[in-house]
Amino acid sequence: MVKIEIEHRGKLTEKKLQELRSFFDEKGNFIEKKERFSIIYSQNKEEGSNDLCHSPIDLKLRITNKKPELVLKHGNWSGNDARKEFLFPVEPEKFEEMTEFLKILGHYHGVLQATVTYLYNYKGVDFSLVEVPGWGYYFEAEIITDEEEVDEANEKIKEVCDELSLKVLDHNGFCELLKSLNDRPGFRFNFEKENFFEIKKRFQSYF
Repeated sequence: MVKIEIEHRGKLTEKKLQELRSFFDEKGNFIEKKERFSIIYSQNKEEGSNDLCHSPIDLKLRITNKKPELVLKHGNWSGNDARKEFLFPVEPEKFEEMTEFLKILGHYHGVLQATVTYLYNYKGVDFSLVEVPGWGYYFEAEIITDEEEVDEANEKIKEVCDELSLKVLDHNGFCELLKSLNDRPGFRFNFEKENFFEIKKRFQSYF
């Protein structure tokens, strides 16, 4: 059965991120540090659009701690959302080939993202404290559940975020966050005009 990913998001300052790390180190459970590079594909044929916050299809090819995977999430997304999630492992030597495969299928432009994430579990909620080098910080609070338990999971995340004084973004705020990330110079790609090899050289440490 396909699982539903319930996720709430919000901005962080560097100070708040460090406070949360200290709190979770004491009161929660540290899971892992994730160094991730993502190729996030736009579903709009118009290059440079900000459709990523409106499209129900979230397709990305990513590598996390040297382990690549193809990811598809489906459903409307915002500051908080519930989406179906599909994960498919990719052999490391097949990463570049997968970019060609997706290009043939019509997926060739979008945005790039590189992050460092500290993942914790606190009171049954997975918290990702995310640093985007050269940009800033945000959090994701997540529960993976079944369709019949979506409302319960949403309420639980809301209660824990309230306890931690974390403000979840509304849809407009979420779109503004994405636009700020996506409009950074050098973080959009088009594989009809450039090749993956040139991009990989910029993010070699993730591979």
